[in-house]
Amino acid sequence: MKKFTASILALVMALSLGLVGCSSEVEPESAPESSAAEVSSEAEEPSEAGEETAADVSGSLTLTGSTSMNEVCNALGEAFTELYPDVQFNKGGSGSGEGPTAVSDGTAQIGDLSRDVKDDENPDNFDIFTIAIDGIAVIVNPENPVSDLTSEQIAQIYTGEVTNWADLGGNDGAISVIGRDAQSGTRDGFESIFGIEDACAYSAELGATGDVITSVAGDPNGIGYISLGSVNDSVKALMVDGVEATDENIINDTYGVSRPFVEICMKGASESDPVIKAWFDFVYSEDGKAIIEECSLIPTERE
Repeated sequence: MKKFTASILALVMALSLGLVGCSSEVEPESAPESSAAEVSSEAEEPSEAGEETAADVSGSLTLTGSTSMNEVCNALGEAFTELYPDVQFNKGGSGSGEGPTAVSDGTAQIGDLSRDVKDDENPDNFDIFTIAIDGIAVIVNPENPVSDLTSEQIAQIYTGEVTNWADLGGNDGAISVIGRDAQSGTRDGFESIFGIEDACAYSAELGATGDVITSVAGDPNGIGYISLGSVNDSVKALMVDGVEATDENIINDTYGVSRPFVEICMKGASESDPVIKAWFDFVYSEDGKAIIEECSLIPTERE
């Protein structure tokens, strides 16, 4: 009887051990759809503005060049640093010509040009992005009765062929011909459009868009040119060839006085540098385009 009892106990123990051993082969229940690993992965997915997360992007971002681009760049920069709070954003510059030089010598990561990059600026050294199209407004003092000039008349004013507003249907008074300095992309675009490069007879050549506005606003006989997005109530934008300077007329190509807003960085940096890459991803995002439109510019698609 004792031998029989011992055999039964041995059999029970063997069966128990066998069951324990098999338990490791039993398939576990399906994991919940929102596992911790998946939640973590979802949290790290990029936002629509770019492929980098805020944690990946830190440091400084310096833009320099065109003063006509100050408003849109600063508006984009404010939103960009809200998205990437560890980035220190700076925008400076005194003209488009400064952009390629600053990027080449490393004093800025991005150059702003309110024109195309010139051949003598070594465009092959840069990644080049057109971020918007801007109209150039021809402005006069609000007291000036003239509201429309032909392209030919504008060229004649700026080359000194026509010197009195009375010859254009305005009041008797010598025309004060205001322009930008040689570094300005606005000047380059304006003179190119009207075919008057190196032929202008300026009364004054000013260093920034705001200076042109102030000068024309304070001079009943003044005329100048500025970014369309910079026009305010202190000056009056003229029609050109009977067409009003508006975004709609630039888009439908009836107002022909327009130029590109261009940003450049060193070749390859738009993909290899996380801060620069995040910037351009944001500029071309729907949020970035909305900001560009709010600045009275026409956003473009990334090429």
